[in-house]
This record gives sequence, structure tokens and C-alpha cells, in this order.
Amino acid sequence: GDAVVPAAGMSAISEQLASHTPSERIHLNTRVISANAHSVVTASGHTISARAVIVAVEGPAASQLTGITMVKSRSVGCVYFASDSAPTDKKLIILDGTGNGPVLNIAVMSNISPSYAPAGQHLIAAALPGHIGDDIEDVACQQLQTMFGTQVSSWRHLRTYRIEHGQPDQSPPFVPKKKQHLDSGVFVCGDHRDTASIQGALFSGRRCADTVRDVLTVRGKQESRK
Repeated sequence: GDAVVPAAGMSAISEQLASHTPSERIHLNTRVISANAHSVVTASGHTISARAVIVAVEGPAASQLTGITMVKSRSVGCVYFASDSAPTDKKLIILDGTGNGPVLNIAVMSNISPSYAPAGQHLIAAALPGHIGDDIEDVACQQLQTMFGTQVSSWRHLRTYRIEHGQPDQSPPFVPKKKQHLDSGVFVCGDHRDTASIQGALFSGRRCADTVRDVLTVRGKQESRK
């Protein structure tokens, strides 16, 4: 099906989620070192209690906090450029037809959402799965010049992201819809519990929320009978 991006940027997703929660209950830049069914402990030694604890982090960190089997990660680099003109006016993902990379796909994000660049400008994203080295800007530019010609030399480098845990590995045998309510009582969700994608993360989050609701409902009925 079609793919979309939020007009206000990807942070709009987390901001929308946060808007439903009182700000005093949101702890930013706070590292959690342990979690159990009813509380988490932060690096400063502070304990935060809750009716349910959901661990929603990347696979390696989830393994450390919950003891679930480690899911290997695939790294990815992404280089962003600004340009006065776009290499295409189409709303699509451009694939490296040779498969040699290191840039495997390119998208003109401002074609998809004009709010991603000022008027008369374009935002271009080049993704390099498996490449997070120091030279990714240079190798990306070299390859892009073979694809789009001399115009690439006028593109302005904006930012480079090196994401060590870009996606969970899904090499065969692969089983989606992994267990989300652990024997310890902790809940866990993320793309490493479903499919390696934003869709997988969102689906896992919804599935986990439904599970939490069902567990708390049963728990409430049991407590009311006491």
C-alpha cells in the first residue's frame, strides 16, 4: 500500500502520544536501569511505580531490561541533503538498481511533504543500510553522482545519522507476533516483537496496549472479589 509521513515530521508521532498524558508524568532524558511488573528504577536511583510497566525500546536494550532473547540489529546510515532543484518530481523511493550500494534507496522528502523544506528548496534523503562508518558522506556523494550526474555537486550536506540499531534482524526462520506479556509481569513491545518497520512498531504497540487492558481488567475483577 501507500506510505505516508507526518507533515510536522516524525516527532509528531511521539508528541501526539505525549499530548494524552499530563506533562508531570513524562520523564525525559531519564535512563532506566531495571524494570519489574509494577515499577522501574532510574539511573539516579529513583523508583517510578505504575499499574503496568511496558518496555518499548530497541531489541538489545529490551533484552537487558527484561531478559528476553537478544534480537540482532541491523545498522543504517542516512545522509540528508538540501538542493535548489530535485533529481525527480515524483513521490517515490528510488532504488539502486545495481544492488551494489552503499546507498540503496533515495527519496526526495519534500516531494512527499512540502513542509519538509522551505519554499524553493528540496530535502533529499539517502539511506545506507549496514553503513555507519566515518566516510559515509563521501561514498554516498560518489555513488549519487553516478546516478544523478553533476547536479549532486551543488547539493548541500545537512546532516548524517548513524543508527547502530536501525532495525531488528529478520533472517529466516522469522516468527512475528512474539509474546508481549512476560512471565515476570512486564510487558514489552517494539518492531523486534513484530515486523522490522514503523508499521511493525505501531502494530506491536497497539497489540501490547490491548493486552495490558485485558490483563488489568481481569486483575481488577479478581481484586473486587476479595
